[in-house]
Amino acid sequence: MLSHSFEDLAQAFRVLMESEWSFRRLLNIDRAEAIGNLESGLNTQLNAFHNLYDNMSHNQIPPDWYLIPQLLTILIIRNARHHNKANRIRTLYNCHRQLIANPTHSKNYFYVKFPSFSESEGHGFFNVPISWSDLDLMLSLPRQESRLKPEARNRVRDYLNADKFEAEAVSRGFTKADIFINYIPLSMNAAITLFPYINSHVSPLEDSIEAEAFLSLFEHTEQASTHVHGYEVLPFSFPK
Repeated sequence: MLSHSFEDLAQAFRVLMESEWSFRRLLNIDRAEAIGNLESGLNTQLNAFHNLYDNMSHNQIPPDWYLIPQLLTILIIRNARHHNKANRIRTLYNCHRQLIANPTHSKNYFYVKFPSFSESEGHGFFNVPISWSDLDLMLSLPRQESRLKPEARNRVRDYLNADKFEAEAVSRGFTKADIFINYIPLSMNAAITLFPYINSHVSPLEDSIEAEAFLSLFEHTEQASTHVHGYEVLPFSFPK
C-alpha cells in the first residue's frame, strides 16, 4: 500500500546525499549550480516525506503526523518551502548568499548539531545547515498563515530543546539569525519514527537496493539526540 511512496523516499535519501557531495565538489566551479543541486535534493526529500504523509492519511494509517514532533518538524519545513513562507527556511548557503554584501567574505555562524549515538564509532551525519531563525518564524506565524495549531510551536521547540541552544548562542555573542541546525538527523529521526507504522505496508521491489537498504537502516538505527546538542562556531565564505 505504501511501497511506491517509500520507494520515492528511499531514493530521495540517496539523492540528497549525492546532492550534498555534488555541492562540495562544484562550489569552487559554479556556486549557483552547487547551491541549486543541494536545494533540489532537499526539496525532493521533503516532498517525498509529504507524499508518504498523504498516502498514509488517505489510507487511514497512523500516526497523526501533527502530533509526533519528529514528523511535525519535517512537515513544517516542507510546507514553508512549498508555500513560500518564512523565507522558505533557507540553507546556510542561501542565507549567506542573500544577506552578505560580499559572500566571499567570511562570517561566523552558530551551528547546532544533533549527535548520533554511533558518532563515537565514526558514523556521524553529513551536514545540511538550515536557518533556525526561519524555522522559528514559521512556528510563530499567525495560524491562518502557517495553518498550524498553537501547540505546534511548543511541540517542535520542546523536541529540539530550542531554549537551550538559543541561550548558548546568546552566551557566545550570536543572535537568533546566526543559528543554524543540521537538517539531516531530523530527517533520519522522522524516518526512524515512521518505521514501525509503515513496515507492514512496504514491500520493496527486488531491484530496489535503496528501498531494502533504507528500510533496514531505519529499523536498526537509533534516533539522534535533539535534547543534548553539539555546538560549533562555523566560519563560512564562498570561494573567490
